[in-house]
Amino acid sequence: MPALLAPALLFFSNALMHITLFTRLPEIVGAAGLDKAQLGLALLGLPVGTVLALPVAGRLNDRLGPHVAAPAMLAANALLMPLFALVPGLAIGVLFALYSFIRTVLEVAQNMVAIGIERRTGTSVLSRSHGFWSVGLFAGSLAAGGLAGLGAAPFWHQVIISLATLIFIAVFVAIAPHDAMARREPLAKRPRFAMPNRAILLIFAMTVGIGLTEGTIYDWSIFYMQEVIGTDAATAGFIFAAFTIGMGITRMVGDSLRMRYSGATLVRGSAVLCALGIGVLLTGSGPLQAGVALAMLGAGVALNAPIGVAVVAKLPGRSTAENMAALSMVALIATFGVPALFGFVAESFGLRTVFAGLVPFLVIGFLLAPVAGRRADR
Repeated sequence: MPALLAPALLFFSNALMHITLFTRLPEIVGAAGLDKAQLGLALLGLPVGTVLALPVAGRLNDRLGPHVAAPAMLAANALLMPLFALVPGLAIGVLFALYSFIRTVLEVAQNMVAIGIERRTGTSVLSRSHGFWSVGLFAGSLAAGGLAGLGAAPFWHQVIISLATLIFIAVFVAIAPHDAMARREPLAKRPRFAMPNRAILLIFAMTVGIGLTEGTIYDWSIFYMQEVIGTDAATAGFIFAAFTIGMGITRMVGDSLRMRYSGATLVRGSAVLCALGIGVLLTGSGPLQAGVALAMLGAGVALNAPIGVAVVAKLPGRSTAENMAALSMVALIATFGVPALFGFVAESFGLRTVFAGLVPFLVIGFLLAPVAGRRADR
């Protein structure tokens, strides 16, 4: 646990802020006066922020060291989050861009923290670190349901979570093993943009369906539960916790699964589980079925990021930070950009069509599963 604690705090805090924003998004966009199509347009700020972060994400982590970059990015987002409940109209898209810019740098940093500890200690912490992302989602979902039930406005909800995040940052700074994470790699003769090469694009193509599923759940599942299932905001927050439970349990055993099964097997199993979860969601009509579906989907998307990071960390030719930045770029654009475009689909054809449209992407991931490796790492 000592080796895991530092990266766990980063993943937990990142997820806590993320889910706080998206569980209250229907109320935030309602106050801003946006419909689903306009929200989809505003959400395009997420991939824009990711692209703008490309020139600096890998280089900043190499220059500062992830032990400095990670808490700095967390603090920046903690200060940004309450503003989402205050801005009017499409101006919220600017905040999404800023949020995504900061989070892209943070994604690289938090994974490098975990990888650095694995290299130094020989202890496998990557999947369990991602597991604390799920724990953060779970805690944030319960907090969202509870605070919404008490009538707390989204602004004050964000303020409470931001203050808690600042406390977690202080703990991280106090305990982080700097020597493990400050492995800086040469900055000379490196491209300004951490562009994805063929290997990165293959890994992305393999994981895109599962990544899109995860992003769509964040963006649209709360809307789905309120508008299709018919729940209120508090109940929707509690039901969303089922997604985080499925993801969290799977990630907590993810390191042992990665040791026992090949990456290809895990990717195929994840794609199948996501497809089944979508089937249950689309055919269910009540909160219980929605909870079961979200739990299945949580388990299905759980190992996508750990598998992708583990494969990228072994790629030769560039620094780990550059490869991580390139993968984060294409993954975050898919995870946030494409589901944002689904707002136009949702407005025209309904939310059921949005989720049904994920299945072909899952088939692509299933077919490209061998990219993850035919043998388990032992």
